[in-house]
Amino acid sequence: MKVISKAAHAGFSPLIPAILAPLEVAHAPNGFIPPPLNPSGARLETKELAPGVYGLLSSKPPVDNSGFVVGEHGVLVIDAHINGAMAGLIQTAVRQVTNKPILYVVNTNYHGDHTFGNSAFPQETLIVAQQKTAAIMRDFEREKQFLLPYVDNDRTVFSDVRLRLPDLVLNEYLELDLGGRVVELYHLGHGNTPGDTVVYVPEARVAWTGNLIVGEGNIPFLIEGGAGAYLETIAKFTHTLEVGTIIPGHGLQTSGAMLPRYLTYLSELIESVRKAIRAGQSLEETIAATPLGQKYIEDAAASNSPLVAQFAAFRVGIHRWNLWRTYQGMKGDPT
Repeated sequence: MKVISKAAHAGFSPLIPAILAPLEVAHAPNGFIPPPLNPSGARLETKELAPGVYGLLSSKPPVDNSGFVVGEHGVLVIDAHINGAMAGLIQTAVRQVTNKPILYVVNTNYHGDHTFGNSAFPQETLIVAQQKTAAIMRDFEREKQFLLPYVDNDRTVFSDVRLRLPDLVLNEYLELDLGGRVVELYHLGHGNTPGDTVVYVPEARVAWTGNLIVGEGNIPFLIEGGAGAYLETIAKFTHTLEVGTIIPGHGLQTSGAMLPRYLTYLSELIESVRKAIRAGQSLEETIAATPLGQKYIEDAAASNSPLVAQFAAFRVGIHRWNLWRTYQGMKGDPT
C-alpha cells in the first residue's frame, strides 16, 4: 500500500472534541429508520455533467450513486458500490462511454456500500482511499454485520464480495492526473465517517461527496463522530472548494447550496443540545423537546420530486439520531 499525502488546509480548533464510535442500529433512538440500501432492482443512470464527467444516479434512492471521470489516459471511478453486480453496472456504464482503462477507483468512505465492489474491478485498477478509511476497511466481517439492517437483513447481497484494500492511501490531499484532466481528492475532516473524501473536478466544479453531503433536501447524518467536528469539516469545505454540482453518495443530485444548509443545521443542533444539557434535561427529554426545524420539513412538502417528500419520516429519524449523538458527545462538557 502506497501512501501519498499533501497538506492543503490550515487547522481549525475543534468545537466538540468527542469522536464517537459507530453504533449498531439496535441501539438507535425510537423513530430512527435505517436507510434502505438493498440494491435489488436498482439501475445506475448515466448523466453527463460536463465533457468527460459523468454522474451515475441510482434509480432507487437512497441506494448508492457513483460516477466517473474520463481523461486522455483512462478513467477514474467514484465508489465501487455494494457488491460485484452493482460494480458491474458501473463498469458497463463506463464502457458505454469509453474503452479506456479504469485506472482508479476512489472509495469516499469505508462503508461496504461504497467499498464491497472493489474486488469486482480489474486487478490493474488502483483502489484509492483516505488512510483512516483504509484502516477501518480491514474489519470486513464487522462491516457486513453492520450493514445487514440496511439491506433487509439479506446476506445474499454480500454473497459475491471479498475484501480488497486500497493500493494508494492519501492523508489530506491527492491529485490524480488522468491525462489532460486532474481530479483532486480532499479529506476535509471528520464528518459522517473519520475518512470522508471529496472527489472534485475543478474545471467542471463537480464534486462527489460520499456520505459527507447526502441528497437534495436532506440533513447531515452523524453516523459516528460529533456535530462540532462535522461543522468544522463543512466550514472547511465551504472555504476550500467552489462547487456547482454535487453528486452525493445517496439521494438526489444537489448543489453547493447544500453547504450553508448543513452549516445552519449543525449550528442549531449544537446550540439546542447545549441549552438542554445546561437546563438539566435528560437525553429522552432533549429528543422530545427538540423536533426537526420546520424549515427542514417544509422543503420536502414544496419539492417537485416525490422522492424528497417520501423520505420526510426518514429525515426526522436521522435528526433524532443526531440529537442522541450530540448529547453523548457534549454531556461530559456542556459548556
